[in-house]
Amino acid sequence: MATTDETAYGIGNLPTGVPARVFGIVLGFVGWFALASVFPNELMPFPQEALGDAWNLVASGVAGTHLWATMWRTLWGFVGSMVLGTMLGVFMGVNNFGQRFFTPWVVVGLSIPAIAWAAVATLVFGISIITPVSATVLTTFPYIAINVWKGVESIEADLVAMSKSFNISRKRMLKRLILPSAAPFLFSGFRFGLAISWKIVTIAEIFVGNSGVGYKLMQTYQLYQFEQAWAWAALFMVVILIIEYVVVKPLEKRVFEYRHDADFDLIG
Repeated sequence: MATTDETAYGIGNLPTGVPARVFGIVLGFVGWFALASVFPNELMPFPQEALGDAWNLVASGVAGTHLWATMWRTLWGFVGSMVLGTMLGVFMGVNNFGQRFFTPWVVVGLSIPAIAWAAVATLVFGISIITPVSATVLTTFPYIAINVWKGVESIEADLVAMSKSFNISRKRMLKRLILPSAAPFLFSGFRFGLAISWKIVTIAEIFVGNSGVGYKLMQTYQLYQFEQAWAWAALFMVVILIIEYVVVKPLEKRVFEYRHDADFDLIG
């Protein structure tokens, strides 16, 4: 069992905090370098080569156009997934009927492959922004719903009973008790949803896109330009890391500070 010092400062001499994140990223690039040393260069370039090609895409202006198209579609799909998944998860967590009614559909939603939704959305909506957005919502919302549902379910029944004894309204209970208490699960669903949304949008762009990262990946694959495909993948990876550490992590920190304050404001 880890001691208190190990929990706070890491196990043994392993770094924690920012050094740990940097160490993990560097280790990933080392693994990439090792694999690139084994495979032919035209199939798997070295990290510095892929990042160099990615920078050339940015410098030429090509990356901005296609990245923006993918991010815009991802944003709409992600927002739709979060709204639908959170509402459904809360309803399932606080209502037995809602839990029994929606559980089979959530399980079915978790089981259907993303590519199936992308294909169905293509057949229904054709070449339209609705295609990647709808495919993203249908694929992603069950993951968010099940996280929020379990988060709401984990709230102590005594806290809910105490809130009712103080005649706290349902709206205030939702805002000050349920959502703050489910915040860790909500952020878990947030990360799942964001990661999955990117993937689904790129898959949908392969089907119907005339722009976007998925469209460019398919185009480079068809032209056997594997170095360019790796450049787009590297660019995608950098954008995801920026979103995680510049947007998501600070937001998570701020929300958990609010959650701590909410515990004291509940009966205020």
